Parts: sequence; structure tokens; C-alpha cells
Amino acid sequence: MSLAFLYLVIGSFFLFILSQFLIKLNFLVEKVDKNSHKEFFSLKKSKTYSGGLFLLITLVFFIFEKNFFFIISFILIFLVGILSDTDLVSSPKIRLFIQFLIIVVFVNYTNTLVEETRIEIIDNLLKNNTFKITFTVFCFLILINGCNFIDGTNSLLIGYFLIVSMCIFAISNSPVIIFEENYFEIIVCCFFILFLFNFFSKIIMGDSGAYLVGFLFGYYAIVLSNENLNISPIYILNLLWYPAFENLFSILRKLKSKIDVSTPDNFHLHHFIYLELNKKFKNNNLNNSLTGILINLFNLILLIIASFFANHSAHLSIILGFSISIYLITYYLLKKKNTTF
Repeated sequence: MSLAFLYLVIGSFFLFILSQFLIKLNFLVEKVDKNSHKEFFSLKKSKTYSGGLFLLITLVFFIFEKNFFFIISFILIFLVGILSDTDLVSSPKIRLFIQFLIIVVFVNYTNTLVEETRIEIIDNLLKNNTFKITFTVFCFLILINGCNFIDGTNSLLIGYFLIVSMCIFAISNSPVIIFEENYFEIIVCCFFILFLFNFFSKIIMGDSGAYLVGFLFGYYAIVLSNENLNISPIYILNLLWYPAFENLFSILRKLKSKIDVSTPDNFHLHHFIYLELNKKFKNNNLNNSLTGILINLFNLILLIIASFFANHSAHLSIILGFSISIYLITYYLLKKKNTTF
């Protein structure tokens, strides 16, 4: 019996027990507002922020069990999210600053730095070590907070990174790719379990889980790119484009409207798609999950195609440009239809 299969069985049971335990403690529980009144659903129907904790336990005991610094770094980024999930630190700017400090220490200590982008103007700037560190930290922050942006919709965040993890696992099985695919098999299984629980609204990642996902895949993306010259950095951009672009687009949109970029709003693509589904179906939970499924079906097709051209920067640039174009066209069409939103 393989370790992956054992993990799937035991991990599923453990996540169920963990969620029930958090509900009993009434800790990291999202109480859902019923019919827009102040009373809540019973705790048995509540979702827990156990997704991030489950992922953290997996990383500590199966992936980085012998690397104390990595464990501490992932715990710290997870705890920043806990401060948000429990409303101990409600200011996004304070959380961003703490993230910044953790990432600066991490990239310097581990030398996890973006070495090449195959975009000439950026690569010339990357020759300067200060710029290299700044650029790497910026990429981490954009990805981490982009993950948080897309976490509110069932199956969207976890489903997206389940696809990404499967793509990385698939190409890492190539004999010309240097990567620890055995560890990544566990990560694929972990996200599969999380996806099933999240799809049926049993658990959510919360800020703690979203930050952890972004930090984890930011690290692995840089390692995969730096250690394999036959993988284009543009392929990495394709793998992580959606949460990163969601964040960047939101920042630019708010700056244009002269709104504080840290102010949350519902003017995101997944919100508009959810509104359209609500016009056709009256099941809110179903529409929530369908929104994530529809977006991830689009990304699944594009990422599979991109994986066949992992070393062809020109092809990958076209795929990336197509992804962004479809996003923008869909966004503005749906926004126009929902101007009262």
C-alpha cells in the first residue's frame, strides 16, 4: 500500500475529526448568517477554518520534517492568517507588513530568489541583488494576497492549486526535470482531500490557509524555475497567473478609482459569475461551488496546454496573454450587466 493512498485514507479521516474538534471548541469556526438576520446556523452546519491547519500539519510532518527553519517560516505565515481569521489583527496593512518581514528573512536565509524571467528588461534589473530581493518579495506578496482574494468561493482556491500541483507533479516525472516529486505526491493528495471537503462546504481555508498556500507555491515555483533551465519562467507565470492577476488587477482598479487598495470589495470576477448563476439557480451553496468549478475548468484547459510547452516562452506568452484577455473581457461584460452590484 503506497504512502499516498495511506495519506488519502488517514488524512480524510483526520480532517473530519479536526473539523469536528474545532466546532466543539467553537474555535476557527465560520458562523453563517441565516436569512440576513443576526441568528446563526447551528454549529453542526458551520464551516471551520481547518483547511490551513490541515495543510500546515502535512507540511510539518511529511514535507519539511527535517528543516526547522522552513517549519518555523510556514508556521509564522500561517499565524499571520490566524490573526486575521480570529480578528485579532483586523488591519490589512499590519498583516501585509508582517508578511513582508517574514518573506524578507525567508528569501535571504534560503536564497530563494527569482533568478530569471526571460523578460530582458527585468532580467537586466535582476543582476542587482537588491532589486532581485525586492522583486522576489513583491512576487511572494502578490501571490499570497491573491490567494486570499479568491478564497471566498468554494473550490476556487483549493481547486486551482490542485490543478497547479498536478501539473507540477506531472512534469516533475520527466527524467530531464530536477524536482522532489515524491514529496509533491503528498501535496497533490492533500489538496485533493481539501478540495472534496471544501466543495461540499465542510471546510474553508481562511486567511491562514490562503497565506500558507501562496507561500508554499511561491517557494516551489521559484525552486522549479531556478533548478531547471529547460522550464521557462513564463511557464511559472502561467501556473500562478490567476491569483496573482486577480490581486494586481484589483490594486490597479482601486488606484484608478482612488480607493484605498486595502479596502475589501465584491468587484471581482468570481463575484460577478456568482451573481449570474444566482439569476438561473436559487441554491446559494451550489452556485458558490459552481463558480469555482467554472473558473477552474477554464484554467485546467489552459494549464494542461501550457504544460506541453513548458520550455517554449513564445507559446507560453501567447497562452498567458489569452488567459488575461479572456479574464478582462469576461470581467467587463459581467460588470456591465451587474452595474447595481
